[in-house]
Amino acid sequence: MRKIFLKEIKSNEIIIVGDEHKHIAYSLRMRVGDEIVVCCNGVDYTAIIDKMSKDSTTAHVVEKSRNTSEPKAEVTLFFGAMKGDKNDYVVQKCTELGVVKFVPFISSYSAVKSESVKVERLNRIALEASKQSGRGIVPQIDEPIAFNDLLGNLGNYDKVIFPYERAEDGDIASVVGTSDEVKSVAVIIGSEGGFSPSEVEKLQNLGVKPITLGERILRADTACVAVCATLFYLLGEWKRV
Repeated sequence: MRKIFLKEIKSNEIIIVGDEHKHIAYSLRMRVGDEIVVCCNGVDYTAIIDKMSKDSTTAHVVEKSRNTSEPKAEVTLFFGAMKGDKNDYVVQKCTELGVVKFVPFISSYSAVKSESVKVERLNRIALEASKQSGRGIVPQIDEPIAFNDLLGNLGNYDKVIFPYERAEDGDIASVVGTSDEVKSVAVIIGSEGGFSPSEVEKLQNLGVKPITLGERILRADTACVAVCATLFYLLGEWKRV
């Protein structure tokens, strides 16, 4: 059953309005007596629809449980803003995988400007992907930042994964180490034009070691998905608890 997300639930009576009401009433064609799942702050509320009007759906909670789909480690994806619908693809697929935060950035070799990143659209994509994949939260999508601005954020993470096409050794597993100790990870994937030498140097000066993804050079959008999928596997997320 596809779920809906609300920012706040104050009582056992849930009143749903706006786009989520339209989704229930007109897309899913649900009716009084039907069961829905409403997620709020990582808790799934099973509820029965009591009343439907033109503008709202009212339901009462019959059960609630902690959502178990969220990864144990919080992963933030810093990704170079891309052309076309590639940003959409990255947010959709990496939301399904378990990323909790997306931060698009503009670097020296970026082929787009910050205003081309449609954050409102990306938020809608993240919401739909969260519903589809059974997430307990909807990931945060930040406004685009300059590459230099992301440097100051990296100290907040236990691990930083930085794939670089000129790196000669090191891989994702060597960075992750013992997964039980990892609580937060930053993944940095370059723009379609890659990183400039000075940008690589700035990351290295912070103690971030570039790693290799092997002999093949991946497109930026492919690398985002491939790296995040591999990371979640190494963190033990590709098995049931």
